[in-house]
Amino acid sequence: MEQSQDGNPAKPDQYLDAGRSDATTVDVCFLLLNNFSLLSFASAIEPLRIANKVLKRKSFNYRCCTVDGLDAIASNGSVMRADCALEEIARADLVAVCSSDDVERVELTARQKALIRQLALRVNRVAGICTGAYVLADLGLLDGRACTIHWEYADLFREMFPRTDLVDNLIQADGRFLTCAGGTAAIDLMVGFIAEVHGSTVAGDVADIALHHDMRSGEERQHTVMRDDLEMVPKKLRVCIELMTEHVSEPLSLQEIANRLGVSPRQLQRDFHKYLNCTPLDYYSKIRIDIARQLVCRTSMRIIDIGVACGFSSGSHFSKRYRAAHGLSPAQDRELRSRKLER
Repeated sequence: MEQSQDGNPAKPDQYLDAGRSDATTVDVCFLLLNNFSLLSFASAIEPLRIANKVLKRKSFNYRCCTVDGLDAIASNGSVMRADCALEEIARADLVAVCSSDDVERVELTARQKALIRQLALRVNRVAGICTGAYVLADLGLLDGRACTIHWEYADLFREMFPRTDLVDNLIQADGRFLTCAGGTAAIDLMVGFIAEVHGSTVAGDVADIALHHDMRSGEERQHTVMRDDLEMVPKKLRVCIELMTEHVSEPLSLQEIANRLGVSPRQLQRDFHKYLNCTPLDYYSKIRIDIARQLVCRTSMRIIDIGVACGFSSGSHFSKRYRAAHGLSPAQDRELRSRKLER
């Protein structure tokens, strides 16, 4: 059970003090890490500005900090002024960690990690925006908790942080911790936060002004297994593909999948041939190779470790299947991507 700062069991509304008077200002701090996503950050901070406009007062006080107090550079090269350094933040109602592409390459010193961990433990709520969940998980703050991250990082996240409970939702709350997939999902997260503080009417007005009419609860999936135009296949087949995606390092047999779905292996064979023009095992292999390529091109994991993580019995088997799918060995593909990034 969560505990309040005095050590006693905390009630859910203690985190936000949702019943606070209208005269109280909610303090929100954005921790901007190197190469942070400007889209996600803007989607999270703008609803607070709009809420102040709706309420005709400074209901939300928001500021930006960096680990060293220097201005932050966004992923598109824009510069965001830092209001203060991380160590100057004594407390806050919400601290939102904003990170970016290549989050696994963000370099934080042991002291900076300790400062983030200490701040996260003494504030009311903590949010991981986009890949901010990776940073929180790396600090051990999401162990045993349900969380989410942008789908591009889901496979790496599962490998790096097996003690977390990664879900495919746009937004996930677990105790004091909020995580979202980034992009415009940050609007939904922050509008939800505003609703907790000031109610659904104010939150609805904020969404209307932002022209964000299709408000999402956060439980919607990111549709990571729907990228191959799978909307038209039967639901049971989509569930089958989700099972395959969730069991990559230790692949399920066709019989195990069929048992979980309550169908026969022969029925699965027929459905895959009818809707996807391939066998279930061929599709399973495609999923594993696709995930492997993301790890090859987006991380510094050893090639042999990637092969094992994606369920291949040997390095030679992995390399052979990878080359058949992409025309290059995993090592060649990684080297080619590195050259492109250096240009």
